[in-house]
Amino acid sequence: MIFRRPLLIANPGAGSRRRRAALGPLLDSFMARFPEGLVLRSLPEPPPENFFDRYSDRDLLVVYGGDGTVHRILGLSPPSRLPLLVLPGGTGNVLSRYLGISPLLSHPDTLWERLPQAGLLRVRPGLAGSRPFLLMAGAGWDGLAVRRISGKFLLGSLSYYLAGLASLLSPDLPTFSLTLTLENGHQVTRTAVRWCLASRLPPYLGPFRSFPDDRPDLPHLNLTLVCGGRWGIVTAFAGLLPGAPVWMRPFSLKVREVVFHPSPEGGEIPFQADGEAIASAPRLALAGSVLSLLSFRVDREG
Repeated sequence: MIFRRPLLIANPGAGSRRRRAALGPLLDSFMARFPEGLVLRSLPEPPPENFFDRYSDRDLLVVYGGDGTVHRILGLSPPSRLPLLVLPGGTGNVLSRYLGISPLLSHPDTLWERLPQAGLLRVRPGLAGSRPFLLMAGAGWDGLAVRRISGKFLLGSLSYYLAGLASLLSPDLPTFSLTLTLENGHQVTRTAVRWCLASRLPPYLGPFRSFPDDRPDLPHLNLTLVCGGRWGIVTAFAGLLPGAPVWMRPFSLKVREVVFHPSPEGGEIPFQADGEAIASAPRLALAGSVLSLLSFRVDREG
């Protein structure tokens, strides 16, 4: 794959001070490598409808930012014909780490030279209501945790774990019910749910993995559920570590759709998508389109 007219969208406010300082040299390297390239240092607020129509001549979309930045750009419906390269400029950078890109960014000139060797990982995004997501969408525990995250610039990824602990102990941790449509079309109900995690890609956070051997282009959501007592979340979360014993692994299954029902006491179900807090979503499902992500993973598809 040879790219000549890439579009690079940067989020200059994402990540640590070190990552923000690296943005200038990265953009200089990008323009030196791609004289016909185009750089947007931020997205207009609010982004206009049909945002990508004005960039129909571009042959690659490069995003510099964290998983939340990618999530917001995904909501602008980038054309499926446009491959996506995700550069780690945020705090967690789960997606770029999974794609094998993070180690290459310290030498951006080398990264641009290696682009023709990259493979394509085809991913069918999920939908939380109308919000597309590439990594995962969570309801309950981690939805509440994302709302409580603070101090990312100072604490980095530690801020996620502290928010998760605070949410586990919070009296506001809700319970709710689900109606699941399984792969065979049958419907089942789960009650007293504390945490629902729908994954499209194996990584969740740091070393934690959900469904590590599954392919992200298959037509189902990978669902992790914790019902009953809140302390089951601790065991389930630890069960996402590589090599965790079978008894620690959370209840999981593959589904076509998830429909949420609040508890009889009412109250909003907290949601997150790709690590961003979002409004409560009535359902989780799969998008109709498929995106192509540039990947340097040894076991990549394509």
